[in-house]
Amino acid sequence: MPELPEVETIKNILANSVTGKTIVSVDIFREKSVLNDRDYFCKALKGKTIEEIGRKGKFLLFYLSDDYVIFSHLRMEGKYYLYDEEKENSKYAKVVFHFSDNTKLCYDDSRSFGIMKLTTKEALSAEKEIKKLGFEPFEIENVDFLIKRNRNSKKPLKSTLLDQSQISGLGNIYSDEVLFLSKMHPLTESRCLSESDWWEIVNSSKKVLNEAIKAGGSTIHSYHPAEGIDGMFQTRLNVYGKKGDSCPVCGHELYYKKIGGRGTTWCPVCQRKKYPPYYIGLTGPLASGKSTAMDIFSKNGATTISCDEIVHKLYEDSNVTSKIAKIIGHDFEGGFSREKLREELLSNPKAEKKVDTYVHKLVREEVEKELANSKTRLTAVEVPLLFEAHFENLFDYIVCVAAPDKKRNEYLTKRTNGDARAFNELQALNKNPNEFYASRSDFVIENDGDISRLEKQIKNIVSKVGL
Repeated sequence: MPELPEVETIKNILANSVTGKTIVSVDIFREKSVLNDRDYFCKALKGKTIEEIGRKGKFLLFYLSDDYVIFSHLRMEGKYYLYDEEKENSKYAKVVFHFSDNTKLCYDDSRSFGIMKLTTKEALSAEKEIKKLGFEPFEIENVDFLIKRNRNSKKPLKSTLLDQSQISGLGNIYSDEVLFLSKMHPLTESRCLSESDWWEIVNSSKKVLNEAIKAGGSTIHSYHPAEGIDGMFQTRLNVYGKKGDSCPVCGHELYYKKIGGRGTTWCPVCQRKKYPPYYIGLTGPLASGKSTAMDIFSKNGATTISCDEIVHKLYEDSNVTSKIAKIIGHDFEGGFSREKLREELLSNPKAEKKVDTYVHKLVREEVEKELANSKTRLTAVEVPLLFEAHFENLFDYIVCVAAPDKKRNEYLTKRTNGDARAFNELQALNKNPNEFYASRSDFVIENDGDISRLEKQIKNIVSKVGL
């Protein structure tokens, strides 16, 4: 969707190409594109001259003679093309303005989401579409209104930036870039921001938008500001559209998640959460002591969630086990059990991947639900397969529990009651060494069996993340 820089670019193009032109007639090919009565719109515009092209947020403003104004929102794919009269209309023309100099302006919209409306200069600010717009970053002289409005808002900061009634002009592309530049985590609750935080957001917005305007906006996917014209700011984007790439500042992998239905990309290192709630993902090799660590986190005031317990509940759901049986083509005679499933999957790697994909999706949904309902400042989630399941973007910090091989073997022997077959089956699940988890984590807990040392390490982590 074209945002402020793209609309500003279009405004400048139109100002140079249609200012001074007089409308002789109008064709409307899609009535819903125009919010006025069709006859009124066409008759009122006849003989009107375009005196100036303006912009308010993401709205284009056509100032006409006799104090008329057309405001136009391009939505996803709206564009304006100026042609000589004898040339065929653009492919997706919805409204065409014919001028007295034998040229025409086609409003082209392949998605048909854009709208326009004729009003007067006096009534413009009262139109509901314009009235609800907040200040543009360039217009903000103090941030008191943002602090007051968001005082009790738990809405993620990313969603607040997309709210045009708070700050107008930022869309998905530039809000990601603004958050990166201001070093703010997109899931930060808006109520937490201080005055200096809001000023950082406003000043970063001005910088990002000014640079984008100078570059002619961003040409993303199918959007071009005008025929044959590309914006170049997409070559300068730091994070938007770059999930999985390396952060241009620290080199860490960029995370991606949908926030409020909008795809969001950020750096988990450069954009650390400054305010609670904080979410910790606890992982590590099998039998490294994760459950013991979770108990200690709980004693230190954290809410704890176990993915193993979630999986256990899922396997008690007949709909889930029926789906798994269908995936692997096995009926589990005598009833479903994790042991039977493990045996089946050990000999069927392809089915194992499909089952993992299905179960991980269900587990993720449940974890997200429980995190949303958590009321504490810190929530720790035990996720044995955190990296394999790609759960990294759920957490603000990732903690690895590492234990020496000898100590893990002792735990496994105890867990399997000395059953060599069960021991070997569990060992087969230990596909990755300590280093695999440790190298990808923010904190590493060394578990050598000394509980007091384990408690000290966890208290230190709790203190560092701000509980």
